[in-house]
Amino acid sequence: MEPPASRLRLDREAGGKSTSRRDGLRRLSGWQVQWRVVDALVYRELRTRVSDVKGGFLGVLMQPLGLIIIWMVFLVAINAHRGGSLNPVLFLASGIVLFTVFSQIVNRSINSMEANEALLFYKPVKPIDTIIARTICEGGLYACCLIVICVATWIAIDQVYMHDIGLFFFTLLLAALIGFSVGLMFMTAAHLFPSFKQTALWVPRILWFLSGVPFRYWIFPPWTKVFFIWNPMMHVIELNRRSMNMDYFTPDANLEFAVLSTVILLTLSLWIYYNNERKLLTL
Repeated sequence: MEPPASRLRLDREAGGKSTSRRDGLRRLSGWQVQWRVVDALVYRELRTRVSDVKGGFLGVLMQPLGLIIIWMVFLVAINAHRGGSLNPVLFLASGIVLFTVFSQIVNRSINSMEANEALLFYKPVKPIDTIIARTICEGGLYACCLIVICVATWIAIDQVYMHDIGLFFFTLLLAALIGFSVGLMFMTAAHLFPSFKQTALWVPRILWFLSGVPFRYWIFPPWTKVFFIWNPMMHVIELNRRSMNMDYFTPDANLEFAVLSTVILLTLSLWIYYNNERKLLTL
């Protein structure tokens, strides 16, 4: 039989090794834990989002489709798209769906903490996880909507409009990232300054007109150009339209500006959140 002191020493060494092993596993599995949290939140968001709309996914599809029909009637009445190189349905679908991705992420992010307040009690769940989940949910749903509308249009006119499929999906990603960045900043500001919520709801409404959603921005007087070209969503929408038809005329759309603006907004939003995360969890 081993002396008690020797056994105690071996137990300490074994305990130290097991503790360090557990700590190492914790560090290595941190991203896995976070991914599972986001995955569970995405599933919860999808169930809530689809069940809140009559008709499920078809109900979500009908929201942008209704706007497209209304604007199609209006544009046909004033003959606004005469001579345009892109099918009017695809023109409107691109603008409406991409901007809806942005606006839905922003609007739903403002109240994301209240909607998931009970889950924030658990330490692995962070406020930013709720916005990541909503970004994935809204981006995925409306990307499917745009694809369905495009395919239906191609079948109806018996012609496929797709010049650059990589740019098509990349601009969808940029719209979701811009929405995530603005939504993260708005969520943080809304919790630090509750009165900001009312102001935040007006921002997407104003940007709707400054993003060239239902019309070509360059048909307006030259002095209005500055209000459009500094809006990254305008560049994203116009580039998405160009991805469908290489002949689509858009004089100022710039992919480098869109990417740079997205990176700046994302970096700024993460910096603001990082410096206020503890305040958000204690409010």
